[in-house]
Amino acid sequence: MTNGKIDYFIRIVHSLSKVFNQVALVGLLAMMLLASGNVIVRLFYKPILGTFEIVGFLGSVVVFFAVAYTQVQKGHISVAIVVSRFSQRTQAIIGVITYSFSIILCLLIAWQSILIANDLKQGGELSHTLRIPFYPFVYGVTACCVLWSLVFLIDLFNSIAQAVRK
Repeated sequence: MTNGKIDYFIRIVHSLSKVFNQVALVGLLAMMLLASGNVIVRLFYKPILGTFEIVGFLGSVVVFFAVAYTQVQKGHISVAIVVSRFSQRTQAIIGVITYSFSIILCLLIAWQSILIANDLKQGGELSHTLRIPFYPFVYGVTACCVLWSLVFLIDLFNSIAQAVRK
């Protein structure tokens, strides 16, 4: 791939991760408003029907739709106390190993999520109270894991380049 195509790929992946993060932010806002609204409404009347289910579904959206952008921003917790003492080249090699395993793990989760989502769709699994289908949320997890693996792929290539340079 040429440098222009690589830059384009990186821009697309980073833009998609930003869009997914915006979805997570909307989900968090909805979850907060629903939970708060439920507390207030329950003081005067009955609780909002299906709040527990919706908050659960939104929780999966908030967590999974934010992971790729968090990786782009390097916002995940890392244990750098030991690794930071190594040379730049050794740090890059550790990055190559870590990102390789991360890609494999994300793709395994995506693969299993597709299988689960297909089973849920075929079985017609619905939430108990509001009868919301489960499978779209599991497909969402799949998409998020694929995007996250693409972010890891970019990080992997950067680590390889850094290891070769040093």
